[in-house]
Amino acid sequence: MDRLRQARPEDIDTLLGLAHTGNFINLPPFKDRIAQMLEISARSFDAVREKDAPPENHDRTHDNYMLVLESDDGECLGTSAIRGGMIATDHPNLSYQLLKLVRESTLLSKKVHAPEEPDNDDDRMIVSGRMEHVYAILFQDTACPTELGGNVMRHNARGRGLGKLLSYARFHYLKQHADWFSDRILAEMMAPIDEYNDGTPFWRGVVRKFINMSYEDADRLSTHMDKREFMYELLPKFVNLSLLNDDVLTSLGGIGVATRPAAEMLRDLGFSTTHRIDPFDAGPHLEMRLSNMKALACAQAVVQVGEPGRDSIDALVSTEDSPDGFVAIRTRVEHPFTQDEGSTPVIISHDAANALRIASGATVTVSPLKIQPDRPRPEPIPAIHLRDEIRRRRPDVVGQSLAALPFNEVAQIVQDRVDQIERDLQDD
Repeated sequence: MDRLRQARPEDIDTLLGLAHTGNFINLPPFKDRIAQMLEISARSFDAVREKDAPPENHDRTHDNYMLVLESDDGECLGTSAIRGGMIATDHPNLSYQLLKLVRESTLLSKKVHAPEEPDNDDDRMIVSGRMEHVYAILFQDTACPTELGGNVMRHNARGRGLGKLLSYARFHYLKQHADWFSDRILAEMMAPIDEYNDGTPFWRGVVRKFINMSYEDADRLSTHMDKREFMYELLPKFVNLSLLNDDVLTSLGGIGVATRPAAEMLRDLGFSTTHRIDPFDAGPHLEMRLSNMKALACAQAVVQVGEPGRDSIDALVSTEDSPDGFVAIRTRVEHPFTQDEGSTPVIISHDAANALRIASGATVTVSPLKIQPDRPRPEPIPAIHLRDEIRRRRPDVVGQSLAALPFNEVAQIVQDRVDQIERDLQDD
């Protein structure tokens, strides 16, 4: 039976092979980096297992939890990961916040009648003086969210129902150990990468003009905390996207083909678009609050090894009682899922128990896979109506021409809105 387990040091070669199958944000194709990640992962799992709660002043930015999907004969089929917290101090996580700035000419927005027939409404001219510009503002996220990442599966393993195991099992772990993580969960989706034409339209049309290297080299350097200085120094702080070619604009927030199934599963759980994009490839950032997750139920119970009956359901089952640490499988289970957690045992098959390497009496977490998608209503891009903001801030210029208004006041209006977005993201 296929199973998902926490990674071990001996997985290094198989993970390196997976890393070379594509371009993945959180799985770099470098053996020394993967070895370091595996060492951190083992330390992170051990710390959670040994303590009920994190110690005071625990820094979760040093935690990383790597998982390996393996077949019953031990073949590595995929991997996924949880990053305890994004770097928030010396190297805050960077993205571009998309923001709409609405500008309007009072004169041109009026209906102007043709002078030869001023009373003939049918022949009037309508001149629009309203324009909407979308800007990208470099965003430094200091709120330290927990990140989902490293979700990679071999092509020959697709179509077997393992994608849900690879993705959803992480939420069992997050739910069980919520104190070790941020309530704000971030997932950065990979954009479609053109390996023959240097990255993406956004990279070529914007970022490449400020960073003099290839997309591949920049992406590789960005994975090293001690080499990311070039991003903070060279990335443009403010870009009017309305001036770009249509192919760049239409690519914003695009998701690569291989990543789309994972993105759809996350949206079913309640993840929503943030209108922040990756500073290199313009892939979207999806987010949700773990405490708001309703679509995927996670109930703890004691296991009983037997044969699930007719009322059994398709579910994910995970445990930390296994000699392999955290392990999860997809299997049939019999369980009433009452509100009183742990009062009734969950029945799993002998094959399932063998895959988990547990016996009757072990504690498991169960999630039914017949979920009701809980997709939030899409939010529009944050918008600033410039004239309204100026009227509120500078009543002394109301009714006057704004030609003499200093540019720094307009810039401050934009920056204040971005700062407010950042404050709203801070952990509760």
